[in-house]
Amino acid sequence: MKSYFSIEYRFLIFLSLLFCHISAANSADTPKLLAAAPLSQTAIQLQFDGQLQAEVAENLDNYQITPDVQPEYVLLDQRLNRVLLLTTPLEVEKTYRLTLPNLQTGIVITLPPINEITFGTGDSVTFSGRAQDTTLLVSTDRKTRNNNAGAEPTLLCDPAGSVFFVAFDLFEAFEDMGIREPTQVLEATISLHVQQYELDDAQTVLIRRVLLPWREGRGASERAEDNELTYNSALHRNLPWNRAPAQAMLAGIDGDNESDYNGSEDVAHRIDGTFEISGAGKHYTFQSELLTEAVRFWVANPDYNYGYLFALQDGSVPIVFSSKETSDEKFRPTLTIRYQTQSGEESTPTR
Repeated sequence: MKSYFSIEYRFLIFLSLLFCHISAANSADTPKLLAAAPLSQTAIQLQFDGQLQAEVAENLDNYQITPDVQPEYVLLDQRLNRVLLLTTPLEVEKTYRLTLPNLQTGIVITLPPINEITFGTGDSVTFSGRAQDTTLLVSTDRKTRNNNAGAEPTLLCDPAGSVFFVAFDLFEAFEDMGIREPTQVLEATISLHVQQYELDDAQTVLIRRVLLPWREGRGASERAEDNELTYNSALHRNLPWNRAPAQAMLAGIDGDNESDYNGSEDVAHRIDGTFEISGAGKHYTFQSELLTEAVRFWVANPDYNYGYLFALQDGSVPIVFSSKETSDEKFRPTLTIRYQTQSGEESTPTR
């Protein structure tokens, strides 16, 4: 009898240890919540330290917010470690507690009156709004004018006339977040990383709004297919530039009005900003009031968001930037928008 209980006792200890091991393994395999960022009155973005399964991440029953806020929709980001949680309205500067099944004590969240989000990619909590970018290549012998560099890891502007295009899709993100009023946008900045620059002195890069639709292409410096951006046309064989390569032709077209987008111009006549590039291996921030005005216009008119053209102004050597295809995502182009989280008449732009 004594031996029997001894074996049973040892077996129970074994089961207990096995259960603890399995529980610890399952706990280790469950991604942990790193941050919860309220983006607007009706949107919260969650960032985890590992990839989630859609059937778990998109189950509304896994999210509880107190006091008196109901989760209404949840979407797992394509990067699989970020979740967009849409809710009934949050009050600005009020304290809430978000609880998940593996987060017993919950996490405190507070919606600030002013916030920032980043379109593109990065290590911080960002909104993965789709980007497109490509170089409009120009060769001195003019034999490569119909090539397309939409799949290259770099973007180029040079003295020969090569320029590049960058655009960010804001519509779905702003629609989901409930940011629909242009006056909520307070400031916009574009960040680009310079890979190569072989000059001791600074050179100037200018930006001008693109007024025609374009497609970046699928090739790596290959001959363009139909409907891809080229030296000659915005949509290859269908929509030629007024004057290649994508040069403004008429004065007075500045992209402020919807009528400016009727195809009479390629890019805005107005320059929205000029910026000095002085070296390689670092990020440069492109910011101006006109850039912010452009984003406000795109919030109100998402069908006219064709982004910006970047060109070298009176330079002598090429400047090579990182594109969205570069392997290290922290070098990819990003658009950061500072905005008011509250919509309606109570939302008044402040600095």
